[in-house]
Amino acid sequence: MRSWLSGLALGAVAAASTGAMAGDKLQAQYKFYWGALLVSEANSSATIDSQAYEFSVDFRIRGMAKLFANGYSNARAKGRMDDGAPVPTLYENSGRWDGENYAQTMTFDTTGLLLDQQLDWPEKWLEESKREPVPEDLQRGPDPASMVVKLISMPLERATANEPMVVRSFDGDTVFDWDITCLPDPVMLEPSGKSPFSGEAYECSFGGELVAGKRILTEKQKKKAEKRRRKEEKRRAKGKENDEKPPKLWVQVFEDGAYILPVRAEVSTGMGRVKMYLSSLEVTKESTAMVVSAETQKTPISTTTVDTESLK
Repeated sequence: MRSWLSGLALGAVAAASTGAMAGDKLQAQYKFYWGALLVSEANSSATIDSQAYEFSVDFRIRGMAKLFANGYSNARAKGRMDDGAPVPTLYENSGRWDGENYAQTMTFDTTGLLLDQQLDWPEKWLEESKREPVPEDLQRGPDPASMVVKLISMPLERATANEPMVVRSFDGDTVFDWDITCLPDPVMLEPSGKSPFSGEAYECSFGGELVAGKRILTEKQKKKAEKRRRKEEKRRAKGKENDEKPPKLWVQVFEDGAYILPVRAEVSTGMGRVKMYLSSLEVTKESTAMVVSAETQKTPISTTTVDTESLK
């Protein structure tokens, strides 16, 4: 549960934008449901201007899901903006999962190349998660959190071009190319009691490809992988296709087109389909603030017509 839920929390709060205004601060809350049950929650905050940025996301298991897996994670990144592109100086990732505490800190030079990494992971995790070394020239940002800032800075026209937006991220031991594709024509989201946001939205799909940092499997992991492979071959031999639906997300436009934020998402998991809803959003400017919550709904400004196991 740690891998796909925290990964979706970080990836789904990413958004495209026509350009952040100086000093804007966005605070969003997302809630995840399995059927009618609340299973987790993510709170994100992004502050961006023309010269610098800071982004953070806090993810926690909620409700009855704690009976199966309990934990939380916090990710934070900050750096400078170079012609609209984030160049990280610091990335921190910490939390507690499966009864174990973990922490990671990465620092980068002025070009975004990794300077140092401090990793405090349980020995069991280190043994079970060994990977091939990442080449030095690929050890550079954006990190997973700064990747969100890069997506936030992407023009609206690029986001809805019906072509994959590929963004590369480096998390310390892997390099991953994420791709997000948004359809050019809007769809209609039905009202929901889980979110005040409905109406016209863009439907997007997302996935990715591992570039570097391939896993080095233990003998036990190799046997499990081979067992899964044989099982899938038998399914295909019987004419059965994988009926698992690909992950989807839906975005809407806010602040006169300045931001495109995910308002809903769906992902298949081992326990079924999990849905994510944007439950509240606050955009703070120099002199005004706009607040939207499930309790006191306000119309989003300019709603223009517009994962499963870890992919690693």
